[in-house]
Amino acid sequence: MKLFWVFLFSLPLLTVAGPVDFRAYEDSLKKMALEMVEPENDFERLALNHEFKTFFEKVLRMEGSMDYNFDSLTTISRLKAPDGSFRIISWYVPLENSKFEYFGFFQSYDERRNMYQLFPLWDRGSQAEDARFASFDHENWYGAYYLELIHHRYRREDYYLLLGWRGDNPLTRQRIIEPIRVMGQGRPSFGQPVFRFDNNKHRRIIFEYSARVSMTMRYEPQVLEQGRRPVDVIIFDRVAPTHSFLRGHYQFYVPETNIFDGFYFEDGKWIFVKDIDARNPRRSPPPRPVPPR
Repeated sequence: MKLFWVFLFSLPLLTVAGPVDFRAYEDSLKKMALEMVEPENDFERLALNHEFKTFFEKVLRMEGSMDYNFDSLTTISRLKAPDGSFRIISWYVPLENSKFEYFGFFQSYDERRNMYQLFPLWDRGSQAEDARFASFDHENWYGAYYLELIHHRYRREDYYLLLGWRGDNPLTRQRIIEPIRVMGQGRPSFGQPVFRFDNNKHRRIIFEYSARVSMTMRYEPQVLEQGRRPVDVIIFDRVAPTHSFLRGHYQFYVPETNIFDGFYFEDGKWIFVKDIDARNPRRSPPPRPVPPR
């Protein structure tokens, strides 16, 4: 094992003239990603993750990396904007006692400098007082494992949402709807008040629920009014406490049976809608890996 790591970090990472063949780097990254979960203790897992992240960052800084998909990294989420203007990469390291740590990169194109930028993402989610109303950047990121990137355009402006998952403690899990946009110099900004929900200016939507159950969230066409055409909706289980006196104690929140709510996009906002009839949804395979419950 030690000889492999010595050999790996001796690989040249200098960009040379002409296109770079990323396949060898991808093979090495794949082995590293799979080996991260082999150790039984947190210290060794995080040490291997540090080596993986360091090597991945060097590869992503190479010319042409933005156009390479790294498809074999099945434990790493890689979501790209339809126009190729940015890509967000995220993953988690499972730790003891059902805890997780989150890592990622944001790649984007800086038009003013005519160059691609790379920003490591630093998870500060546990330090946020109420992440629903906070803005974050790459240095203060509400860490999550992202499953889907949604894009809409309204009045010549692009609107992006990330659907994500976060496990913060042994008792609860979270499903997250995260607005993202690209700022000056290609920097990411997380969280915008684009939701019409609960009479509050949410900058992101967070559903917290018991770690003993799973919560469904997907993006698909739904008929919201009889006789109307289907519209694309973020549809999700409605979660509620098992008893009314447990309200606010999210370790007791579970999905209500066959009751779904959602958000649909209209005029630059995401509008909340209750009681969606999702008995016959059009399902699509979820990205891999599926996050823990």
